[in-house]
Formats: sequence, C-alpha cells, structure tokens
Amino acid sequence: MIQKLHFQKLKLFYTFALALLVPFCVQAQLSEALVNSEYRDVILKQLQKSVEQNEKTMHSRATEYLLGLPDGRKLYDESKMSIKTDLVSGITADGLRELNYRIMLNYSCYHFESTTDNYPTGKYLCEESNASMAIVEITRMIVDEIAAIAFKPGKQVDIRLKASTDITPVSQLEYKGEYGDFQYIAARYNGESVRISVSERSGINTNAQLAFLRAQGLRNNLERCSENLKHTTNSFSYETRSVSETGPQYRDVGIEILVHSAFDEEVVAMNEKLINDEFVDYNIPKAANGDNTKTYAFIIANERYGAPLPNVPYAYNDGETMQQYCVRTLGIPSRQVRIVEDATLNDIKEQGVRWMKDIAASQKGDCNFIIYFAGHGFTDYDYNPYLAPAGIDYKRIKAFKGKDEISTGNPLTKCDTKRLLNQCLRIDTLCSWFNRVPFKAMTIIVDASFDGNQRDGMPLITLKHSSKKAKALRIRNDIVVISAAAYDKTAYAFDEQHHGFFTYFLLKELKGCKGNITLGDLYDTVDSELQRESAIQGLLQAPTITIGGKLKETWHTLKISDL
Repeated sequence: MIQKLHFQKLKLFYTFALALLVPFCVQAQLSEALVNSEYRDVILKQLQKSVEQNEKTMHSRATEYLLGLPDGRKLYDESKMSIKTDLVSGITADGLRELNYRIMLNYSCYHFESTTDNYPTGKYLCEESNASMAIVEITRMIVDEIAAIAFKPGKQVDIRLKASTDITPVSQLEYKGEYGDFQYIAARYNGESVRISVSERSGINTNAQLAFLRAQGLRNNLERCSENLKHTTNSFSYETRSVSETGPQYRDVGIEILVHSAFDEEVVAMNEKLINDEFVDYNIPKAANGDNTKTYAFIIANERYGAPLPNVPYAYNDGETMQQYCVRTLGIPSRQVRIVEDATLNDIKEQGVRWMKDIAASQKGDCNFIIYFAGHGFTDYDYNPYLAPAGIDYKRIKAFKGKDEISTGNPLTKCDTKRLLNQCLRIDTLCSWFNRVPFKAMTIIVDASFDGNQRDGMPLITLKHSSKKAKALRIRNDIVVISAAAYDKTAYAFDEQHHGFFTYFLLKELKGCKGNITLGDLYDTVDSELQRESAIQGLLQAPTITIGGKLKETWHTLKISDL
C-alpha cells in the first residue's frame, strides 16, 4: 500500500497540467492523463473496490428480485444467476487508452417446474421465457439503479446479446414480426460470422434465425424498459449458437455490457481528493512522539456472516486501516496490535479478552487497551446493545433455517430472539469480563448498527423492543465506549470512501492531527463532521459516548496517543 504520495508537489504540477489540458482535450484524454500519474495505482484500487462492492450489491438485489417473483414467473431449484464485473483497459478510435466497465449476466436453468421457465420449443418472444424476462429486469436494475453512475448520457455502450437453441430442428415456424423485419444483420453463430435475415413473410426456418430472434427480444425489452440506455450511445452485437443436445436447459440467454470510459468523471474527482488528501487509506502519518509501548489494541473486522445474514460492506477495510493507524499514527508497536477478521465469539474470548487479561497481569495494570469492532449489531427488548460475532449457528434459529435471506416483514419470536442474542456479545458483558483486571484505561470503539438495519439502510432483522427510552450501558469506572450511532439509530456506510461513516471521520481526524489530540477533541470533531456529511447525504448519523465514572471529569483531556 502506498504510504506517501508527495501531495504538495503534485498539486502544483496538476494545477499547471490541467490548465494546459482542459482547452484541448476531451474528457477521456483528461482522465487518462490523470490515471497515468503517480496516483494511478491508488485511483485504480479505489475504483476496483467500488466495482467489487457494486457486484456484491448486484448479486444481493438479483437474489431478492428472484425470490420475490410471483408463482407464474418463478424460476426453480437449480437455476443459477451469474453476475461478473471488472475494469477493462481499452484503446479509443483516436488511439488513446481508456478505462472501461464490463458487466456480464447469464442465467442457466437446470431444473424446470414449468415449460415457461425457459423458452418452450420453437418460441422466441422474451415474454415466453421467465429466464429471459428475469435477465432483462435484473439488467435494467443494474443499469438504472446499482451502476447508474457509469451510464451517464452520451457514454458509448457496447451490448452483446447472447442466446441459444437446442438441437431440435426448425422449419416453417411462424414469425409475426414483433421485433421488425431484418435483412443481412451481422451476427456470430456457433463461433462464425454470419448474416441473418428474417421477416414476417419468410418465417423462421433455421436455428440461427430462432436464436437471433431470442437475442433480439432481449434488446427490444431492454431498450423499452431502461431509462439510462435511452440517453447513452449504444451499439449491439449478437452471439448465438445451437447446442448439439435437446432440452430447455440449452436455450440460455445472457447479456454482456461494456461501458467505454465509464469512470472518467470519477477519476477526475478522485484525483482532486488525493491532491486534497481526503482519502484516509493513503498517506497515513507516522507518530511524531515515538512508540506508544503501554497501549495494546484488539481489532475485530466482521464482514462476512454467511447466509442468511448479509455481509457488512467495508468492514475488512475498516479493520485493516484502523490497524495501520494504531501502528503508524498512534505509535503502538505492531506486535501489540491484533486484528481478527470474521471473529467468532470464541475468537473474541481467546484471541482478544484472554490476550489482554494476560498482558494486564504481566504489566501489573500499567497498560491501556483499545478494542475496535466493525460488523453487525443488535439490541434486545430493553435496547441493550449486542455485537454480532461470525459463526452464528443459524440452525438454532427457527426463522433462519434453510433461508438464503432473512424475511424482515415480521419480528423474530421471543424464542428465536433469545437463541440469536445468546450467541452474540452484549457490550455490558464484554466490559464485565475485565471487572477484576487491572489497567489504566480502556477505549471501546464500535462501528455497527443496533436498530435492525444494515449499513446501507436496508432492514436486517426486526426485533421487538420496549416503548421506553434506551438504557445506558453499565461499565466500570475506567472504560469509555464510543459508538457510531445511538443504539436505536442506523450506522451507515460512506460508499465513496469505502468505510463506515463513523470510522472514516475517526480516521480522518487522526490523520489530520497525526494522532496528537485529546479524546474530547477527537470525539467532538468526529461528531460535528459526521453529522454534517451524513446529513448532506440524507443519512443523518451522530455518534454516542458512554464514560465510566472515574473518567467523567478527565476524559476530555486524555491524549489519544497516550491511551
């Protein structure tokens, strides 16, 4: 990872370079000049993170859509949706390099409950195949919603439509001209270049014509339903084939989309942010005060929970970047910072709590501890907050058994709620594990939602709660607990920065002050900046802090670098 980028020198260079380039270069040329700069790897890494997160969102939304289809349009059992995305380098017609965005969707059916799951023999209309209609709608969802930022008006978009037939011979099938008449349209059929002609008068006489019309049906429906594709510059190609087997599983369709220079504007914006040093993942400052040998940090980054619980976007990145700030900016020796990804409850006990207890005993209490958690959270009936470990046994929870996703319509039963929370870690309990452990101070930092929502604001789990005001944590005198949001509020993700909102502003302030700040000033600044930016994005979020009695008078003056 790049740690130093010489921002001030480069800022002068780019101010001059941009002044020269803007009047004479198209946007693609401008962005290519920036991508080829010293920032190239940083920008590409940030874009790749966005692409990967978008792909996860695409899979999640596609699964949600397919599960919600009415019975007459459902696809059953061994059906498989494949969505893949990546960044692809290319060359423009002017010989300039460009950065393109490729999205590939395919749907394969292996088991059929209805003849309309996939195309019936000899049929070509998109509406006659549930699989084709699903491909169209999921593509529309991606183009108009999930990846809409790439499909700006005027962008050049290449769309390859894929369709196949089985070996069943075709002869004199009626074509009613729903998609128009075609004369010598260029296509690929069984890997060879061909010209396809088909009209209402001629009808369908070959598998090549039938496969072409299936592909044309995808185009017709996609052009009609996608708003963004009405404003981009589109070119279409056809890749068709006839499989030497018989059966509906060989009548597949797919779509491949290539958006040329998809992220030019984002590249320019990222370059400006790098110049202004707005990314916390790079140029991490080194502590000026030497080693902080009295402090130990335990970092939990729980991103993957496994179905039916969804993943937590950017939790790994939160934990890894927090680890670097502990070492570089707070000056904690690297071997005194322990990070565990997707930590189970046993991992937290054995690799974290036991480790810190042993350290406290060996140092006779002359030590400080930092515990950081990024992941899911829940609250019980009385709003007591719980951290969700990885490795929850979903089989013990009746509502989760055999589910790929959790239904959020009805709250969990009292028994299911108990079975879930018994496998989680109440923050009060975490604090109580240190009741007889000597140390100077402990700071617990939590970036999690506890209100039943995910980081994207979508529902996670619905639990019953009391109508009374949330209770305060019960913690010992020398512990401070800072949470990303109140326990009845949502803690969101800052997608642009690939972090939890709270974690980003916490790290940003540590970066700006190089770790030389009091806990009070850190909290106040993060509170102010987090509320301001989250409100602008329509996701108002405010952190909360609970302070042990012994520290109530002095916590504002405690130096972060001395914790």
